[in-house]
Amino acid sequence: MKNAPYRCFAEMPLSTIQPDGWLREWLKNQSEGLTGHIEEAGAPFDSVFWGVPPNPETLGKESWVPFEQTAYWIDGAIRCGCLLGDTTLIERAQSQIRFALDHADADGYIGHPDFKNGFRWSHTVFFRACIALHSATGAPSIPEKIRLHYVGDNHPHSKERDVTNIEIMLWAFEKTGDGLLLEKARRAFEENSLIEAGHDCSLSSLLSDKCATEHGVTFNEQAKLGAILYSHTGDARHLEASLNGFRKLDRDQILASGIPSSSEHLRGKDPLDSYEVCDIADYTWSAGHLLRVTGDAAWADRIERACFNAAPGAVTHDFRALQYFSCPNQVISTGCSNHNLFFRGEPWMSYRPNPGTACCPGNVNRIFPNFASLLWMRDRNGGIVSAMYAPSTYRGPLADGIEGAITLDTAYPFEETVSFRFDLPKAVAFPFTVRIPGWCNSASLCLNGQPLKERCLPGSFVTLKRTFQPGDVLELLLPMNFALRHWPLGGVSLDYGPLVFALDIREKWQVDAGGPKGNQDERFQSAASRSGPAMRFPNWEIHPDTPWNFALALDVAHFAKQIRIERRPLSGNPWTQSSSPIRLHLPARRVRGWEIDQRKEIEVERYLEVEKGVWRMGRIHQRGDYAFTPQLPDPAELPDRLESCVETVTLVPFGCTRLRLSIFPFADNKV
Repeated sequence: MKNAPYRCFAEMPLSTIQPDGWLREWLKNQSEGLTGHIEEAGAPFDSVFWGVPPNPETLGKESWVPFEQTAYWIDGAIRCGCLLGDTTLIERAQSQIRFALDHADADGYIGHPDFKNGFRWSHTVFFRACIALHSATGAPSIPEKIRLHYVGDNHPHSKERDVTNIEIMLWAFEKTGDGLLLEKARRAFEENSLIEAGHDCSLSSLLSDKCATEHGVTFNEQAKLGAILYSHTGDARHLEASLNGFRKLDRDQILASGIPSSSEHLRGKDPLDSYEVCDIADYTWSAGHLLRVTGDAAWADRIERACFNAAPGAVTHDFRALQYFSCPNQVISTGCSNHNLFFRGEPWMSYRPNPGTACCPGNVNRIFPNFASLLWMRDRNGGIVSAMYAPSTYRGPLADGIEGAITLDTAYPFEETVSFRFDLPKAVAFPFTVRIPGWCNSASLCLNGQPLKERCLPGSFVTLKRTFQPGDVLELLLPMNFALRHWPLGGVSLDYGPLVFALDIREKWQVDAGGPKGNQDERFQSAASRSGPAMRFPNWEIHPDTPWNFALALDVAHFAKQIRIERRPLSGNPWTQSSSPIRLHLPARRVRGWEIDQRKEIEVERYLEVEKGVWRMGRIHQRGDYAFTPQLPDPAELPDRLESCVETVTLVPFGCTRLRLSIFPFADNKV
């Protein structure tokens, strides 16, 4: 076995992590929702792709797409099932892994014959599921079979997303010590940068100042590869390429909720720019690699921001429907409300079991299981690292063969205190590391009620090297402050600690019974439904039922004093409007004439068949009845459009909303 000598942190085995509190509630919703009933999303999830012999009638005709989509689900289902101890979910996903691994070719190749000499991006996705199963069970056969898959042929893995197989090769190298895997990974990386020199993810492009415009998933998946390779080779240029690539995302594309605009290519920071739900999974997955490699707390901040805001906001709270595109501003969500140019006017921004291309119904299952997998890590010295915060328990080795448990008891991100309880068989000396978020300027630590002297600098990790006693309680206090962020067109958003806040718009939910891929079943009734026929996994149309056209009326110099915080007890699932543990009340003014954008004719970007079987991206005009979230009012005209009356509005966490306004016009209201 080879460790990655230049990596700061290593992930813990999945079997050592137990989610608790609101995180466990979220994962249970997944298992009872789409994760446990993925067939409700329709094709391709109503068929098995990795767990059956290939059909001779389809050989030479299979597309990689359903293999990618179903592999996303297998990965999320395995992690979710293992974290919950849900044997039914584990077995359903594991059966496909077991079949695929047990039916490798004589040369070691795993998977459908059509891809043996073709595009192998779907293998990257599927092998992540295999890695998750290994993390939960420790089965030694999994690394060995993956090793044989890569060393058994000469497939180059150097074109397009094929190159992402580097991630899996290096995992297998670390587990088996086979140096050929490292050499294959290095060669694929170098060849990719030569073959696709102009691509946004080539080495030269990543190191440049060039603004990326690549497909969002492709960029997130490929840009991290240099950092993973660096962790094994120490080649600093490879690490810098990855870091610079993601710095450019921060500069050009990261939106208020923490995800880069990607509809489907990288766009900008316009208040109506949106992101594909796949990118929530893929961006946080890549950020997890960069966190482990660099040990930089900023990556944990990024993951938390995305998972506490974008992720819950893109799905219904019962995890039975999701969006394909999600946006910081979306005041209507219907079958014709997608305001993005790509497939404009389609149901892609409505909440459905399958609102667009089926990659998102598969990939959405990975987000929070992957987040839970990153909560606890191990540093280079064997110490325990609490990298991110959610209620959970680590149970496993501590030092010198001694095992114990550390329970993280918290309502974070809804409260400021993170408490660690050490359940130990006896006194144990080991390093224990906690993270100070970059937004927190006055963090402090107490052990058994006594203040500690360690410096808690924003954006750092703090390591305690001491002998911990059974029953010790370590408290980390993370005081939250308000922050205003500025966006194009004069827009502002409001943060409180790791949470982004959005207007509390009353939502009117209706079932679109005539829409595609909705499963009517009178035995079930979604908790979100207020009317309409009972359906188990319905298509939703959501309209605003209260005014939403507000500009924040705050004094920039003293805005925090104008905000009143209302706190409520946390119980069950906190990611709903009614159960939100934090609500903010602050002044605002209505904007006259700012209304939902009704149109009869639109321009649409979509795939067009230019000749039989040949498809290209193109633009067309089409007619219909469309209703879109409007752009922010022109800042130059805003003063003349403001109502004179100042009202008090309520904001809730972004992740509690399905209709939302989180980028507001700004009306300076000096006090």
